[in-house]
Amino acid sequence: MYMKVVPTRLSRNFTAYVLGKMAGSLCGAIWRATVGSGIRSSRPQQVLLAGVAPRLRFQFLSTEVELADKTATSTTTSFDTTSRYKEKPWDYLISEEYQERYGEQPVWTNYRRNHKGGIPPQKTRKMCIRGDKVCGNPCPICRDQKLGVDYRNVKLLEQFISPHSGSILDATQTGVCRKQQKNLTNAITQARDHGLLSFHIPIIEFQPTADYSNTHAAVNKTPPAAALQNQTAWYPWYDWQQPPEKEVARLRKMYKPFLKVEAAPS
Repeated sequence: MYMKVVPTRLSRNFTAYVLGKMAGSLCGAIWRATVGSGIRSSRPQQVLLAGVAPRLRFQFLSTEVELADKTATSTTTSFDTTSRYKEKPWDYLISEEYQERYGEQPVWTNYRRNHKGGIPPQKTRKMCIRGDKVCGNPCPICRDQKLGVDYRNVKLLEQFISPHSGSILDATQTGVCRKQQKNLTNAITQARDHGLLSFHIPIIEFQPTADYSNTHAAVNKTPPAAALQNQTAWYPWYDWQQPPEKEVARLRKMYKPFLKVEAAPS
């Protein structure tokens, strides 16, 4: 049974340390063998050996340096490629990379979300990217960071508009998460306001027999209520109602110790 060992940063540093020790030991062995063979008195050969020894050790350590340089170069290249379309995301849709990946089909054509059972979920997930963590099987917009949702990116927005009705496609059909669906809706509305996207305006036919004047009863002002005309309350219970004398006398007798003496009018 074989066990696969995944190289890590610690293991790479340890390997470089071991290789350095081996190079130093090898240089020492060559030096001792050379001195023991009687070349100690030869000054030019000692200078030559002293110059070769550091190069021999550097040869063992050069692989780690080259690996680090390649990793840094690839990281810089990928960052530049991603950020190249940040300011102008519509340039990505006319690039060769986009044609190789999607061709002439919309970006959501071959997207299928993994789900449990034979019945797909009735709504898409809330969002695919939370902070710096991307969920598994992200939606067509979140899986490709170069697809920028912008009102000027007309070619991308047209893929999410029905060519027959002109309405925005539902998220259950395209598989886009609800956050990106909201961004798409706002971008399409903004593009229509700027005149970048055409949309259908329903035609209203003029009927000659119809009455378009404002003199009939449906257009007149609403008459004021009768209560407002008589300067009375809107509801009858809003007016002051005098309580019965018997009820007032009973309450006065009950709360007589607590009632204040009313001053006689002068």
